[in-house]
Amino acid sequence: MALPPSNGKIVLVSGINGYIASRIGLDLLKKGYTLRGTLRNYNYADALVNGAYNTWRERVQLVIVSDMIAEGAFDEAVKGVTAVIHTASPISSNNTKWDDAVTPAVQGSLGILNSAYKLAGPQLESFVFTSSVAAVQDPHKVSHQFTEADWNEWAVPKAKSGESSALYSASKTLAERAIWEFEDQKKPKFSISTVLPGVVTGPPTQPPANPDDLNMTIKPVWGILSGAHSGKRGLPPVIGTGSIIDVRDVSALHIWCAENPTKSDGQRYLITNGRATPQAIADVIRRAYPDRKGLPDENPEKDYEADYSWPKERLSIRETKAKEALGRDLIGFETSIVDTVDMLERFYARYLSGENL
Repeated sequence: MALPPSNGKIVLVSGINGYIASRIGLDLLKKGYTLRGTLRNYNYADALVNGAYNTWRERVQLVIVSDMIAEGAFDEAVKGVTAVIHTASPISSNNTKWDDAVTPAVQGSLGILNSAYKLAGPQLESFVFTSSVAAVQDPHKVSHQFTEADWNEWAVPKAKSGESSALYSASKTLAERAIWEFEDQKKPKFSISTVLPGVVTGPPTQPPANPDDLNMTIKPVWGILSGAHSGKRGLPPVIGTGSIIDVRDVSALHIWCAENPTKSDGQRYLITNGRATPQAIADVIRRAYPDRKGLPDENPEKDYEADYSWPKERLSIRETKAKEALGRDLIGFETSIVDTVDMLERFYARYLSGENL
């Protein structure tokens, strides 16, 4: 198969083996870019390069960044790139302390931004940062419609007081604030924008070999599909406030920001497409695959709206800005879940018992 034509431009994506980053990388390759991705270990990218990226492997460059908060960690990676898309984040369910979650998130984001500012070169047009709705939402404001003008004010004090459940929100909030403070102080010639997705679903670009290593927002889909929540065992909890968005739309918005530096400069973009819950995931799978056994029992007490919209007079998110930027409707929740299930079913068939197929 002939390699699709190159556009001669290099885009750096940090944390390339991540769920969102790997999709961004694939879409960039399809558009003709050379992809430069950072990761902590070459082994993390073997399956990706030999799998989803194989057609374009000649245009895939990998740079090891073993410690993203080390001085000059990204200095070599940024040289000569047209855009930087920073998705890498040190947060994980194992991080229960401020110094393990918040500090590296802030320092790592400022580190790659400083490297870009000093060393990327005059061809650099844009810097796009992956933030989160967690940097905006306050679940205590039960009837507020959140927009890009809002900031999370509750998570930082909670995290500082030792509440580990607030660490993710605090890390995203402070990392994004640091990005904007940098722009205000340095006034770089390249654009800076941030993308704030909700709970991301949709087919992984290259699923990990073991489903235990799936992204935390995909694990509920796998758990329901694989029978871990069959019958009356109970469903996994709602993640955050239940805001939903497909990974392919998240990727498209990152790339739009990178390719439209004049329009995106200085802008935050919330990207969600309504609200859904694990009960909604189970119901979608049940309708799409009526013969499948091992699913959770149907619950007539629905905890979501039939059209996956935000409940009236409850917490919600204004979703217009990202749609206007992309100039199209976003991928619907049901399509996102069915496409995810199709991918997981093909990739993890050996893990599924006969009654789940």
